[in-house]
Amino acid sequence: MTVVAFEGPAGSGKTHRLMDELGEVIGRDPLADHQRVIALTFMHGSRRRLDARLRGLDALNRRFQAVTLDSFAWRLTQRWRRLAAYHGHDIPAAGQYGATCTLAAALLQNDSVRQWVAQSYPVVVIDEAQDFSHERSEIIRGLTQSGNVLLAFDEFQCLNTALLPIPIEGWLRNHCEPVTLEGCRRTDDAELIAAANAVRDGAALERNGNRFKIVATPGHINHVATWIANGIRWRGDGGNVALLTPSRQGGFADNAVARVGQRPVGNHNSGPFGIRWESSDDEDKAAIWGALGIAGNCTVDEAVATLAPHRTEPAVNSLRDWILRQRSMKGIDEIAADDLRRELGRLLSLRRRHGYLNEPQFAAMTIQQAKNREFDHVIVLWPYTVPNDDNQRRRLLYNAITRARRSCTVLVQGPNLLNGPPFTAAGQPQ
Repeated sequence: MTVVAFEGPAGSGKTHRLMDELGEVIGRDPLADHQRVIALTFMHGSRRRLDARLRGLDALNRRFQAVTLDSFAWRLTQRWRRLAAYHGHDIPAAGQYGATCTLAAALLQNDSVRQWVAQSYPVVVIDEAQDFSHERSEIIRGLTQSGNVLLAFDEFQCLNTALLPIPIEGWLRNHCEPVTLEGCRRTDDAELIAAANAVRDGAALERNGNRFKIVATPGHINHVATWIANGIRWRGDGGNVALLTPSRQGGFADNAVARVGQRPVGNHNSGPFGIRWESSDDEDKAAIWGALGIAGNCTVDEAVATLAPHRTEPAVNSLRDWILRQRSMKGIDEIAADDLRRELGRLLSLRRRHGYLNEPQFAAMTIQQAKNREFDHVIVLWPYTVPNDDNQRRRLLYNAITRARRSCTVLVQGPNLLNGPPFTAAGQPQ
């Protein structure tokens, strides 16, 4: 069994090289009729990207599955639940991702499980491996004993400080010498490339380019809103715009986005522009659950009646169908509120996992939410509330800049922030 790994900066073509390597592996050793390639990653955005790239690989002929590592771990533990119980392991409940991954890693040490994986998925493709926690990394380590593993990662793009140093580093270099990639395939704009490289290398940033600029926006929120609205109005190419922020605490980003949507701003009366904040599954669940107002246990008929006014929300409609199935298939007539809330969360997760929604023209989100995605134009809202860790600040700004294909503007809440990292050279006195 072999491990081939690629490491390199954002946009250097790691996923492209994974696809090239996969094509060569399949060419040398074609899949049997019952076999598939399994493609694994951590976030749904990168899973969708992997799925799209694999669909375009003619040699594969769509014989693949692209899933998150958590989903794969759940399937594995469910398939081998009797074996797990035989060895004294408890089966984690749905949503207990860490425990499920720990059990999946333990099961992969069993010869029968490894043989099943080898026969079912002789090639494993893994992208964005820097985002895997210890228990998830142990799953990958177990998979290396079963088949060919093709893996891509970039330690600098890990935004979870609790994962540093990234867990896969503990064993990967004992299995292979990663191929280091350079350059940038995402954009050919020299200013964007130079800015990203400077942040990554800990160098000072040029602030007044045409395609990349850094602007201090002290004073009234109208100043920030004017830069945003003018940036949208004058982008010229009609491309999409993403507003990214490392932190929504303090209201700097939220107030600016709200102001742009209210009425025109600036001498040129740009706007208003409707910019939608992207929500997380937990935020959506809290909002929907709050609107439903279910306080305790209820009968099936009571639950269906409560959901009826909210069925324009797809997840609510699916929840209603689930409730009715509980009665028709299991004879259940009373539903616990906790079960309803848990099922709602599962349905929202499925929506994000399998959704292929087009990017909105104007969207706002955290830098963490923007990982593994690309936008024509990026406006970064950099507040005072960024974590007080120089290396983490560099990682955050780097991930924001490298989301842009055509332009990036960084709007900084106060000029004093420009006197330190990530805008100055690493180690430079503040």
